Amino acid sequence: MAKMIITAALTGGEPVHKGMTPYVPSSPEEIAEETYKCWEAGASIVHLHAKDPLTGKPASDPNPYFKKYAKMIRDRCDIIINMTTGGARPTTGEKLDEMVKERCGLGAEMMSLNMGTINLWTPPYENVFMNEIPRIKRWVGYMYDAGIKPELEFYDTGMINATKMLVRDGVLKEPLHVQFVMVGTTGWSPNPKALMYGVEQLNPSWTWSVCSLGRTQLPMGAFAMTLGGHVRVGFEDNIYIRHGELAKSNADLVKRIVTIAEALNIEVAKPDEARKMLGLPKS
Repeated sequence: MAKMIITAALTGGEPVHKGMTPYVPSSPEEIAEETYKCWEAGASIVHLHAKDPLTGKPASDPNPYFKKYAKMIRDRCDIIINMTTGGARPTTGEKLDEMVKERCGLGAEMMSLNMGTINLWTPPYENVFMNEIPRIKRWVGYMYDAGIKPELEFYDTGMINATKMLVRDGVLKEPLHVQFVMVGTTGWSPNPKALMYGVEQLNPSWTWSVCSLGRTQLPMGAFAMTLGGHVRVGFEDNIYIRHGELAKSNADLVKRIVTIAEALNIEVAKPDEARKMLGLPKS
């Protein structure tokens, strides 16, 4: 069985902040330190959102923070840096396009790319997470021009079909790396049958990962491993190490998934091994 890639998603967008858990990193120094701990624990990718250093809520001007995170992280370790294009977007329209285009030059090797529009999965369920096909095409172009590999986020099965359409039309270049975002409620149900169906729809050359929310993070991650998939853990998706007990670090969640991998005789990929598996240039 191929080695498994672990992504640590440290903070997330709007839902996770200091009011929920005092352990979520928010300052650049905290985020760099937390990244280093996750790298030591076995993560080969870090997924970043920009946070207000005081509150842990989304930064109103994210790109300067992303630039700072990337420099501080790269000074300490060789983890793959993956920056978000979703989550708590502070602007819209052309300004958002400009922000994403600029972000492609701030030190990321990968960037998330949401492959369709979805009703938001958190209460009060009143807003829509917009990701229209024309926007996806533009952002793919920005990423490819900068030598960045998109991580394609699937919130439902239709997004697999949209991805295949964009491959057919020459917009996306195979092999792809995709992620099943199992949010429940308004999107993909976090259960084994749903994941198996999704995996069966993928082209054979694609690599894939799973992220699942709350108490489903661990069982869906473990199940994904048995299918040959990769796993995302971290405070973006789950802040508990066990029922009712807050994890004190993202690294605790990384260590837990490493322990399960070892029990299943699955080797965990180091960053340069992950780069080779994903088709990224060596750092």
